Amino acid sequence: MSISQVRATSSANVGEYVGSVATMVEALSVDWWFTPAFDVVVTLSSEIPYYRGRKAVLAWNRHFGWSLGVHGLSQGNVLVVEALGLGPAPDPALCSDRVAEMLTELAGWAPQRASGQPAPRIVHGPGAPRG
Repeated sequence: MSISQVRATSSANVGEYVGSVATMVEALSVDWWFTPAFDVVVTLSSEIPYYRGRKAVLAWNRHFGWSLGVHGLSQGNVLVVEALGLGPAPDPALCSDRVAEMLTELAGWAPQRASGQPAPRIVHGPGAPRG
């Protein structure tokens, strides 16, 4: 079993793995969601300019990996902008590098439905108002 598989499937190593990623990206906070959508949401100190005023987040699902997004307008929601595309449990340094690249790429970005790319989607966390 590879290190990535152990990190992705063993609860004994999940906290250590997420902590390592959070340290590498200099996270402001780590919130455990334990939902089908995400296991954890890590709040970053940076923003995606289009969503000015909302902190960027890394949301992790142990089966699919990390996605970059922003906090939603209501508490407990995440707006997913794009997956990191690195697999379920990539090396924390690789996550940090990819996040830096993506934030640079998104500096002048705005969602455009006509572009053929999927629009960001909202994921509701535990206790989030629905509506």
